[in-house]
Amino acid sequence: MVMDDLIERFAEKAPIATMVRASLERVFADRALDDLFARNAINQYTKNLTFSTVTKLMCKVVLRTHDTIHAAVRFTGDIPVSITAVYDKLARLEVGISEALVAETADGVEAIIDALPDPPTDTIPGLRLRTLDGNFLAGTDHRLDCLRHCGAAALPGMSLVVRDGRTGLLTHLIGCEDAYTNERSLADRLLPLVRANDLWLADRNFCTEDYLGGIAERRAFFVIRHHAGTKLRAITEPRRVSKNKSGDIFQQKVGVGPLVVNCILIRLFQPLRDGTTEIRLLTNVPATKAGARRLAELYRRRWQIETAFQELTQYLRCEVTTLGYPRAALFGFALAVAAYNVMILTKRAIGSHAGHDQVDRELSVYYLATEIATVSDGMAIAVPEQRWQRFARMSDRVFARWLHKTAARINWRRYRKTPRGPTKPVKVVRTRRGAHRSTARVLAKHK
Repeated sequence: MVMDDLIERFAEKAPIATMVRASLERVFADRALDDLFARNAINQYTKNLTFSTVTKLMCKVVLRTHDTIHAAVRFTGDIPVSITAVYDKLARLEVGISEALVAETADGVEAIIDALPDPPTDTIPGLRLRTLDGNFLAGTDHRLDCLRHCGAAALPGMSLVVRDGRTGLLTHLIGCEDAYTNERSLADRLLPLVRANDLWLADRNFCTEDYLGGIAERRAFFVIRHHAGTKLRAITEPRRVSKNKSGDIFQQKVGVGPLVVNCILIRLFQPLRDGTTEIRLLTNVPATKAGARRLAELYRRRWQIETAFQELTQYLRCEVTTLGYPRAALFGFALAVAAYNVMILTKRAIGSHAGHDQVDRELSVYYLATEIATVSDGMAIAVPEQRWQRFARMSDRVFARWLHKTAARINWRRYRKTPRGPTKPVKVVRTRRGAHRSTARVLAKHK
C-alpha cells in the first residue's frame, strides 16, 4: 500500500527514527495504556481525556519535539478538552500509574530484546543483576501561586530507579512526591521487588540493616558499599586475596546486626577526589558464585546507571521545568525512562546486526537522538498514525525480525562517535571580576 511504501522510504533514509517511531507505537499502544490506567488508578477516572492521549502529548515533550505541553496540545489539534484540563489531569496523575508505566513497558521491551538474534546473558550465570540508585528531580519554574514569591529552588520530587544488568533496561521506578525524602526510608517500597537469586548493586546510601536484611531474607544477594553510619563488628582479620587496577583487595568476615557477611576492602593506589583511600563493600554472595575481585569489578560498573541518568537529561527531556506539580513532574520522568528503554531496544537491534561491542564503543546517542528529533515532525505529517498501528499488532518475534532487518540499512558513519584527543593542561590567568577581552584583538595579536 502507499502508506506502507512511505514507511519503507523513511526506513531507507532514516532507519533509526523509523525504528524508534515503530517501537513507540508498540510500547505506547492506546489500548494498552488505557488498560494500564484502568487497572492502576485509584481515585482518577476517564471522562473525555484518555490516559493514552496524555501520554502521547507528554511523549512529544520528552522526545524534544515540543518544549512544553501547551505547544504539544496546540500543534496536535484534536484534543477534546481545554489546555487547562490537560494540566489538571497531569497534576493529579497518581504516582502508582507512573510506576506501573515503567514496569509494564519495560517487560514488553525485554520480550522483544530476547526475540532478537544474540540475546543478552547474565553477567554472573544464575544471578539476575540489579543496580539501584536514587534520582532527585531538578528545580522547576515558579509557576504555582504558592511558589512565585520564593527565591529557593522548587523541587518536585525524587525516585528510586532499578537497572537490569542483563539488558540495560530501567525496569522499575519508585516515585515520591516529597523531595526531602531520604533514599533509606523507601526500603519498604523497594524490597517487594526483590526476587530470589537477584544480585543488587547499590551505593552506601542503601547500606542499612533494613536493605541488607530484607534482601537476604528473600534469598537474594547484594554488593553494597559500606556507610560509616552502619556499624560493623569484625569476626575475622582482613586477608589479602587479590588486586585490580584500583588497588589491593582484602576480605574479612563481619557482622551487621544479625547478619554475617563478607567485607571486601579495596585499598586504593590513588585516593579518590574526596580523599578516600579505601572502599568497603558488603556482600553475601558465596565464593562459589563469584570471588572478591570479580565482585569488586562488578561494583565498578555501577556507574552505568548514572550514565543512564545523564543520557536521560541530555538527550531526553526527563525534567520538564514547566511542570511544577510533583505528580506531573514524576510522570514526565517516568515517561522519559520508558522512552529511554525504547532507545536501549534500538541499540540492541543495531547490535544484533553490527555487533554489540561495536555499538557500545562507537554508537553516538547524540546523533541517534538528533535524527529522531529532526525526522519525527515530517514523519508524523507524511504517515498517518493509523498506519503505524500495525506494529502494535505484530508478535514479539515478528517485530524483532523487522527491527533486525531495518538495522541492516544503517549508514554506520552517520552515527559514529567523534572522539576528541586528550585535553592539554592549560594554566588560566585570573583577572579581576568583570574583565573582558576582544576576541578579534587577541587573535590579531597571536598572528
